[in-house]
Amino acid sequence: MTEGAKNSAMWIGAGVTLAILATVTFGWSVPSLRKKAQASTGERIEVAFIDAPSWMTPTDLAPIQDLVAREAGASAYSREGLERAQVALLGCGWFDEVRQVRRIGSTSLEVDATFVDPIALVVDADGEHLLDSRARLLPRTYATGTAPNLTRILGASLARPQKPGQLWGGADLLAGIEMSKLISTQRWRAQVSAVDVSDFRTNQTLSLLTTKQCKLIWGRAPGREASAEVPAAQKLRYLDLLTNQYGRIDGAGPQSVDLSVDYVGSH
Repeated sequence: MTEGAKNSAMWIGAGVTLAILATVTFGWSVPSLRKKAQASTGERIEVAFIDAPSWMTPTDLAPIQDLVAREAGASAYSREGLERAQVALLGCGWFDEVRQVRRIGSTSLEVDATFVDPIALVVDADGEHLLDSRARLLPRTYATGTAPNLTRILGASLARPQKPGQLWGGADLLAGIEMSKLISTQRWRAQVSAVDVSDFRTNQTLSLLTTKQCKLIWGRAPGREASAEVPAAQKLRYLDLLTNQYGRIDGAGPQSVDLSVDYVGSH
């Protein structure tokens, strides 16, 4: 064998050896890197929500964080896991929109989403059920008397939906939601114990029940007043006047007040 042939053989042999070493190294390193990219079994995946609303307490957030961690799984770079977490959040009933679930570390997730807007509680025999401003059932039921200080709606004609996120139907309930929105920012809102929609089916009227057991006959839903009925703005002005004069919207404490007519009558 010539000297040139010997050199060529040596280079070929060295190349084969390097190729074998590269294959072995690559075969070992990929699983190793994959293993390093995974959270250890049982290691807690931290989940943070961008701009979580103040009404969502840490106790409220905990089960949603657990849902995200469970669906995302342990892999730090799994697109499938992040997509599963996003779908699960959209289906849980607490969000209007889930824009992104992203990794910010090997064991940390960040959620960019818009939470729903709780507006009222519908009371039935099973407790007090949280609704958002679009009359969708939220995944939270309280024992009677234990719910947050939101407006309660009494007398809804249709039964509660089967699943969170579903619309609680009925024109009476929708009117009650509109009433709840109207009074939610009023300075005297805490004096209202409930919106009563039980008369809506017969005459389309709503009433406000005060914390001193006074019934304020409101009339039709805001913006849908009858031709002889005073508008909602005038009713609010009258309640403000009572608050200024007596400190309360039920004034001197009559059993009922009719707000729907120009001449406000009490009984």
